[in-house]
Amino acid sequence: MQMIMHHRARPRTAFTLVEILVVIGIVVILLGLLIPAIGMVTASARATRSISNLRCFGTAFGTFAAQRKDRIPWEGEKDTAGIPANLAEPLFWGNALGPLVDSVRYADLVNDAFREQRDVASWSQDTVWADPSATSESGTPWEFGETGSDGVRRQFWFGYVMNLRLNNTFLTKLGLPQTSRMLMSHAHVSKADRTVFMVELRGRLQELPPSDPHYSRSLDRSQCSWKRLAARHFEGGHLLFADGHAEWALNRDVTTNAQGSRDPLTPNGDWNTEKYIFDPQGPATN
Repeated sequence: MQMIMHHRARPRTAFTLVEILVVIGIVVILLGLLIPAIGMVTASARATRSISNLRCFGTAFGTFAAQRKDRIPWEGEKDTAGIPANLAEPLFWGNALGPLVDSVRYADLVNDAFREQRDVASWSQDTVWADPSATSESGTPWEFGETGSDGVRRQFWFGYVMNLRLNNTFLTKLGLPQTSRMLMSHAHVSKADRTVFMVELRGRLQELPPSDPHYSRSLDRSQCSWKRLAARHFEGGHLLFADGHAEWALNRDVTTNAQGSRDPLTPNGDWNTEKYIFDPQGPATN
């Protein structure tokens, strides 16, 4: 009797090279789709946190005005050289609004950090003072004044600053020095929904392309105008307005004047436009 042998097919124990390549290709495609999406979600979350910080300052402005007969804080002197004078002034916006948003004056943050010989607390990404997407040129805050026992100088750094064309311009047009502590009131702002109170400050030059007319402007500021608006959030930054609302704006739009030019030397150029007012007392000129 003839015996018939049945051979069972051996199970495969490995993928073929073609199958491996197909799987790798699929994984690469999925990663290519997923990574940008994750990056977009992260960027959106940081932008949301940043605009939330500005809304906190908007609430603080309202509280300060209620306590000060409708006045607004002083925007201070502009750069590192003026920081000591700013920190010594109770009406400087960082000191005046600090207890209303972070329970402490900005001068106290600076002094505490210097005493403990560490970076100023506002450099932390978990504070209302700093945009979580922002970094500086050096990766550290701006330094000023004397050096402490461990080699750390006094420091400051702001992610958001007051619009410089409020009290300072108001006083100049009255023929008074900026050192005067006569603060303008909300009554001097006729278009509160368009008048800028705070600007999200650019942290690094590289937020703008080198060809941009504002690329090389110094960034050690405690106040500024349109010239130093951030561009790290989808090529734009956030603005706080006199009515308390905050919104994102494309850097290019804010830095384009009423004549349709971005050239700082535009004859009679006015950066008060239909959307954004920086000087509520008159034309916002360069």
